[in-house]
Amino acid sequence: MGARWCLGPSPKSLDRPTIEVVKQLFLDQTGERYVEASVRSLPIPEWGGNLVLLDENNLLRGLLWANKFSDQRVRVVAFAIDSDFKGLGLGSQAWNHLLAAAREDGHTEVQLEVRGDNHHAIEFYRRRGLDIIDTLEGYYKAGVGYVMRGNI
Repeated sequence: MGARWCLGPSPKSLDRPTIEVVKQLFLDQTGERYVEASVRSLPIPEWGGNLVLLDENNLLRGLLWANKFSDQRVRVVAFAIDSDFKGLGLGSQAWNHLLAAAREDGHTEVQLEVRGDNHHAIEFYRRRGLDIIDTLEGYYKAGVGYVMRGNI
């Protein structure tokens, strides 16, 4: 099962079928429901930290969307990989690519929000030097969320 990370377009420029795939990916991986307008309005610029995972048929199978939150900090807005493509090292590839792009732009920190019950993701981020710095009540429909931050 081949897949590769590629630089992605801004969500506002995605066509409707691709938006539907993104919405389903978010629902499957996070339990969160998005409408088309919500996906299109995500603040994701076209830069080296905006990645999409494409399979051998060029179908979208994952994404890592981040923005330049401040001069020092990059914020991961969305990181989701189709279940069929998990456990293949693709998450680590995307993460390393994001950090390299962020460093190149002079950023020194990365931050994100994660569902409190997503233990696999929390451990993934902890292994990469992020710590929980805040708790978010009501951020996710399914319960508590955490803000995680670390150095790049």
